[in-house]
Amino acid sequence: MDTQVAIIGGGPSGLAAALTLSRSMFKTTVLNTVKPPRNAASPIVAALPALDHRVPAEVRAEMRRDILSYPFARFLDEDVIDVQQRGGDFIVRLGDGSQLTAQVVLLATGMQDTLPSLVGLEECWGRSIINCPFCHGYEWKDQKWGIYAHRPEVIDAAEIYRNWTSDITYFLDPSISVHEERRQQLSGMGMTLVSDLPTKVLIENETLSGVELPDGNRFDLECMLIFPHQKQVDLVSRLDVSLTETGYIAIDEGFRTTVPGIYAAGDMTYGGHQNTPTAIHMGNMAAATIVMDACFRS
Repeated sequence: MDTQVAIIGGGPSGLAAALTLSRSMFKTTVLNTVKPPRNAASPIVAALPALDHRVPAEVRAEMRRDILSYPFARFLDEDVIDVQQRGGDFIVRLGDGSQLTAQVVLLATGMQDTLPSLVGLEECWGRSIINCPFCHGYEWKDQKWGIYAHRPEVIDAAEIYRNWTSDITYFLDPSISVHEERRQQLSGMGMTLVSDLPTKVLIENETLSGVELPDGNRFDLECMLIFPHQKQVDLVSRLDVSLTETGYIAIDEGFRTTVPGIYAAGDMTYGGHQNTPTAIHMGNMAAATIVMDACFRS
């Protein structure tokens, strides 16, 4: 047996789990992909007590240091290719061709954002183009916002966005039906409604200055919110874990998946208010379940 717990994913959820498992004296291996993390473009982590406004890489480094202050966890920066059950254990195959054996597996890979086709998006993504007002809205309070409304949930959240600014332009995907009553509500809140999606981001001094529509019309903006669609990492499709109707891993109240011995935590289980504190909470709770389940098995 190489490790008691293999944690696949070295983000906030996986790291929180590793710390709780270390304090429970469980031998743990954290397998972290070599690809940049999902929040790599973000300049800060927000709303995380004692670490508010810290750079994401610094937060992860601080968490790693805490974990490594205990002699129970190790880190391998390798992609996980597959996980197979053999007997009562799991064989975890890595990208370098090696493998390790674990008693249980915790999935904590997060989700992959599917960003829209928008020229210039990547240059501003995570900074002046944001995906969450709770995470980054404060830095853009009372500024000119655009809302890239390519999914109904964004249209339903207009009242929430008004908490950060009253200057909002909604760019509505023509393929989404918006009831006239809702249009009147948005207009009544002082929002400008545009019946098309931008195709180009306008940039000035390395920050968003506006957007351009397919017909060439331009709108001045200082911030734009895009709530992207998401998908699971490729590994999940090779496992037998069940997904919810919305594509997140189905778990019970103890973060157990439908496959005994495989647990899951963090954004990959939850499409709601995804942020670092929420992921940390999930990782901690999943780790506690892993410990308690092991105690009762023995």
